[in-house]
Amino acid sequence: MLQPIENRRDLARHLQAQMEASRYSVAHELDDEAEGKNSVKTYLLEAHTVEKAGDDPVEILSQLGKTLGFQTAATGDQDLVTLRDGDHDFWCDTSLKRYWRLHAMAPVKLADKLTDRLVSGTTRLDRVWLAPNYLENLSKVLGGRLQTFSLRHDRRKMRADEDEYNELDFVSMRLWSSRAHETLGKLRKAAVFPHGMSVRSVQVRREIDDHPSEYAVAEFFQDGKVTASGTSFDLHSDSLLLILTDYRKVVTAIEDRFGIGVEPHGPRGKGATLTGEPFTIEIKWTTPSLEYTVGKIFSSVEPFRLWGIPQKVGPDHFRARAVDLHVGAMLTFDITPKHVVIQLPRGACGNTIVRFLSALQYHLNSDVADDLYTSGVGPWNSRTLAS
Repeated sequence: MLQPIENRRDLARHLQAQMEASRYSVAHELDDEAEGKNSVKTYLLEAHTVEKAGDDPVEILSQLGKTLGFQTAATGDQDLVTLRDGDHDFWCDTSLKRYWRLHAMAPVKLADKLTDRLVSGTTRLDRVWLAPNYLENLSKVLGGRLQTFSLRHDRRKMRADEDEYNELDFVSMRLWSSRAHETLGKLRKAAVFPHGMSVRSVQVRREIDDHPSEYAVAEFFQDGKVTASGTSFDLHSDSLLLILTDYRKVVTAIEDRFGIGVEPHGPRGKGATLTGEPFTIEIKWTTPSLEYTVGKIFSSVEPFRLWGIPQKVGPDHFRARAVDLHVGAMLTFDITPKHVVIQLPRGACGNTIVRFLSALQYHLNSDVADDLYTSGVGPWNSRTLAS
């Protein structure tokens, strides 16, 4: 019988037992849906209003539960909330305030579905979006060994039906290899999939030094889902913390430098200074019609989650004032054949920029903003974020 989960240590013991049990469940190699069925699932979420507006995580989840039909219960730990959806329990660790870890042992399709409902059910939650090149170097970031990777790139919904079909509009593959990192590097160097090397997931094994029997094998997905098995939940938890620390740096840097607003100054605040600057993305479009692609981007389609009516303001120049359906903020986008320029209002969520970049990388050009990450150490280092 499951003992009551009263704090995060209780939860760690409970999830570690499941990680250990899942080592003996072998999924068929060709069944992509089988991945993570019996492993521990963790979903990385971003709740921007917790820090920006002081919202209470327990209250956010309680309100969502009433709307979406699941139950919530407090534990003996103020930062740990239990969710019950049908016959399955989920545990949300909110100790990092803005960045949540939702743990589950439910079947992967049920756990995915609940997470989808949480994110789509409120403007106060979004996913943590991990870029292809960050995933590609994640084994080095974590000090582990890359065992498996998968690719997925899909431009089909970003082009008109009458456009000529390109055999590289859709790429999907999964590879097991004893030298997975080298294989991935060779694929990229050979340009087998031009602008379509979107790393969807990587499986990384970490071990405790001098104690190889204590390990965690986790698969990290671009939408913030993580599936884990092994003998050490602490190693798994440490990996999540390292990733979220990197991610916080990314989002904070975007908000601090690129949030555009007016700050008063001078005697009695009578003067004002414009702060922030536009965020510029260099891009090579991979679809035949820029006008059609721009229209799709601002049609509320996932994963862009932007709604607006683009206006043609010059030859091959489109401008859209768009609502971010994640937080309800209004952003201005200028799009040309070579650039996307975004005006992010001061106080808006920087995760909007990260989500937009991720959508471009997985649906239009995997090489967009690939200089925004260092090689193997994590957070962004490009000239774009340099002070």
